[in-house]
Amino acid sequence: MHIALLDWDNTLHRGYTIYGLADYLMEKGIVTRELLHHFKELEQLYLTGGISYAEYTERTCESFAQGLTGCSALLYKEAVQSYRPFNEAALYEDVHALFHLLKKHNVHTYLVSGAPFDVLNTYAEEFDLRGIFAFQLEVSGDTLTGRVSSNYGLDKERILSHPLLQAPGAVHLLSMGDAVADIPLLDHSLIPIVVGKQRLALRPDSDAIHFTGEKWNLELLEERIRGIG
Repeated sequence: MHIALLDWDNTLHRGYTIYGLADYLMEKGIVTRELLHHFKELEQLYLTGGISYAEYTERTCESFAQGLTGCSALLYKEAVQSYRPFNEAALYEDVHALFHLLKKHNVHTYLVSGAPFDVLNTYAEEFDLRGIFAFQLEVSGDTLTGRVSSNYGLDKERILSHPLLQAPGAVHLLSMGDAVADIPLLDHSLIPIVVGKQRLALRPDSDAIHFTGEKWNLELLEERIRGIG
């Protein structure tokens, strides 16, 4: 069983999903402008060295959750569903072809990301996703509590001890990412794919594929998949 673990933001999707979603929720009157101001404050703290990237990510998600305190979970999910076309417009050109290729070779694909789970879940059927590990909001009854239930944008390495990778016959075929947080998954995979122009400090023998432009070399990826068999 071949497994792919893929990042989302700045890997499959241009930019950070949480910001676009927050803007959309503000337009719908579901969150206030104060949330966007808080995002800017956190960004400035990070850019000036006041907080680490990990803390920046964690606090951004916590702020998003707090901004939705008391919101109907159904209202939120309906808003996410209506936001989907705007999110899809930010996907890289070859994303649909990538998932078609993975399905063709019977690769079991999972997302591991700090992007909002409910947005990613709208792609589950279309992309034949076997699972999504992401940023989830805590729900009590039918109401958002204002707390974070899980956030897989942090400490991604923990997914490597998940039962899905410990199952007999499981092979971590490929991972795809753009940032330092993705390195544990990239290093653990047989085919690491780095998106963007940055040079991540991967293991010396990684032989990573680099997708640096708008057009991805999926022919090379398919050749590598076939080479592993």
